[in-house]
Amino acid sequence: MNERIMERMQAIKDRDFHIHNDQELQEITTVMLQQLGNANPVIRDELIYVTFATFIERGYYRHEKMLSILHSIQNKNYLFYRIGTSHKEEDAVFRRSFSVLLIPPIMEQHRKSPFIPEEHVHKIWDNLKKYMEQEKDHRGYVSEKGWAHTMAHAADALYSLALCSEITREEVLDMLPFIRKQLLIPHPYLFDEEERMVTAVLVMFDKLDDEERVTWLQTLLFERESFSEPSEDIIINNSKHFLRALYFRVLEREREPLLEVLLQLLKQLRLQEAY
Repeated sequence: MNERIMERMQAIKDRDFHIHNDQELQEITTVMLQQLGNANPVIRDELIYVTFATFIERGYYRHEKMLSILHSIQNKNYLFYRIGTSHKEEDAVFRRSFSVLLIPPIMEQHRKSPFIPEEHVHKIWDNLKKYMEQEKDHRGYVSEKGWAHTMAHAADALYSLALCSEITREEVLDMLPFIRKQLLIPHPYLFDEEERMVTAVLVMFDKLDDEERVTWLQTLLFERESFSEPSEDIIINNSKHFLRALYFRVLEREREPLLEVLLQLLKQLRLQEAY
């Protein structure tokens, strides 16, 4: 099965993603949706996702079809596939993660030429909030199976939506606590997840005032209960890595008030270190 899919997808890639007609486009799109979470990293990442992104960027899909794809990938069989029942080591995470990753290229087309109804944009944001609340598998790179990278992909989706004028200040404020929840976990982020999330947060910050930004940043100051619990060290490190990454991005933007706040938070986090 995988060999046939790989041969078909590779053939399309080899001819620079040229599609002969609408019927072939429909057929290959159906196959790609069915195999979106394939555990083979070549099929999932290098072939299916790259092909989807290329088709979207080149305008192969009419607006109605992109809306249909968006609708499909937000249901219980994709974005929320086994999200509350799968174990952390199961392959279900790949379907969720790569459903999330399909959102950014579609939203980029929407920003160029709006076609998604406003209420649908808000619904996507709401579904991402639910996803951020529920995702428990935080693996980055999985040996022999490639990238799961749930939080990096979620960050890319948040960034792509936060750039849209439809997303409001209130929606940003509602989302930030769930980002905090995913940052302050006893699982180390090792593959630049914090950098990707900083990119999203900075765009979200553009919709807030300084007081609102500072109020949220202060919630990242984790206060440990025990100096002998390694899981708390991991949480503190996650917070430090995010705040450090944010500091240097803010430095580039010359937002002086936020720089001082970030420095003070980092100093206070050092007091939480166990060594």
